[in-house]
Amino acid sequence: MNKQELRIKYLEVRKNIPDEKRKEESMEITRELLKLIKENSFSAVLLYAPKRFEVDVMGVFEETDIPVYFPRCDKDEMDFYEVDDLSKLRLGNFNVREPEEDCPKFIPKENEKYLIVVPGIAFDKNGYRIGYGKGYYDKYLSKYQAYDFYKVGACFKECMTEDIYHDEFDVETDKVIF
Repeated sequence: MNKQELRIKYLEVRKNIPDEKRKEESMEITRELLKLIKENSFSAVLLYAPKRFEVDVMGVFEETDIPVYFPRCDKDEMDFYEVDDLSKLRLGNFNVREPEEDCPKFIPKENEKYLIVVPGIAFDKNGYRIGYGKGYYDKYLSKYQAYDFYKVGACFKECMTEDIYHDEFDVETDKVIF
């Protein structure tokens, strides 16, 4: 299957996961992310605000004591902005909650390590993903590849697959939590 066919298939799979199971899996993934944060010395967490049917990782925001940044998309670019209160997230592009305009922009520094939690419709065992097709995360991570980002995919068990077609523009995650 090509990417578009996989996208359609796994959007349907994800939509059909029972709400209670989706909630349980989201909580387990959040616990694993918090454990990862506790075991490492990350300077910040780059998180996402989940859309309907996505893995809900907002518990990370509520439980961590290091700065948390959320993405905001402008045309073909995505950047992350610090959010210290969830009231600073507003409905933005693609029906996704994004940081308000006055939130400070994330600027990575040398010699610091960051955790970036990458959403996806489906992931394979090698860390490649099917996203929504705009390539925002791939472009962002390629732009900052000289910095120390630990890339973690958040995925429901039902949306893990053996192998996803990828090209030279796709950036794989270091780990997938499912």
